[in-house]
Amino acid sequence: MGDNNSGGGFVVGFLAGGIVGAVVGILLAPKSGAETRAELAAHNEALRTRAEEIAANVWERTAPTVDNVRERVTPAVDSVRERVTPAVDSVRERVTPAVDSVRERVGPVVDRVNERMGRGTAAEAESAEAEKGSTA
Repeated sequence: MGDNNSGGGFVVGFLAGGIVGAVVGILLAPKSGAETRAELAAHNEALRTRAEEIAANVWERTAPTVDNVRERVTPAVDSVRERVTPAVDSVRERVTPAVDSVRERVGPVVDRVNERMGRGTAAEAESAEAEKGSTA
């Protein structure tokens, strides 16, 4: 079976080999610190330029595919959302009163337990959770 990763393995191997080669070269070269730093800066710039070229090439190759997939998937997602939303709303309408009823009955018990344990009340905990949810 053929591997069709569009050269991704080669790119990773190329970059890893370049990095390892540069490190080994630096460690084995009898140069001064200033010369080594200058060489490192030059290698760094060359690697950065090459990485930018590779990223641009990958983007050029994959962007049309991503756009094509997005064009095909978006209508399906929208269709599923249109079908599921009424069911979710219906379940929410049925469950919300029961959840509220349980909270009303359990809330005072939770508050008493929390008071005995030196913690805040259930209402304070719900408020804190609501704040976390709104800032996330």
